[in-house]
Amino acid sequence: MYVSWNRASLMHEPDPAFGSDSSPAGGGPISVRRYADDDFDDLVARWHETNLVSYRYVDEHQRHTLEEARGFFRDHLLPSCSVWVAEASGSLLGMLALETPWIRQLAVFPESQRRGVGSALLRKARECSPVELRLFTFQRNEKARAFYEKHGFTIVALGVSPAPELEPDVEYRWRTACKHWSK
Repeated sequence: MYVSWNRASLMHEPDPAFGSDSSPAGGGPISVRRYADDDFDDLVARWHETNLVSYRYVDEHQRHTLEEARGFFRDHLLPSCSVWVAEASGSLLGMLALETPWIRQLAVFPESQRRGVGSALLRKARECSPVELRLFTFQRNEKARAFYEKHGFTIVALGVSPAPELEPDVEYRWRTACKHWSK
């Protein structure tokens, strides 16, 4: 099995500049579009590579093969999630897998981090689920935690992801601010 589905959503050090859609790695403006079947090979390879780089401290992730990543993406993410890709000038920059209201995966590829990609993907998640978003990330993923907290996510619970990972994790939730108008 590639990863535990319910507890590990694999947040990848997203971008802290929520409002910025600057040109990543010298490309054009960031756009977010629906996943297309033609994206599969490149997207899964980049996602798997990002997991290996981002989670050096999770032995289970280091053992996963690209073939296992393909199987997990094909058999678990695509059937149950809306998958979105961020790109600029035809290059893939990151991806979002959303099973409303749950962000199951949000990955920003290493060379595109801190350039507005995570922010663009988070905006898409909020567009698709405007009332509430929820996610898990590892407690050690400090950059992702800072990103989400900066954008209004609050901690719901601390726990441990199930076997085979058994890594301390944190559950986050974002809700639309409720405004009450008085006359």
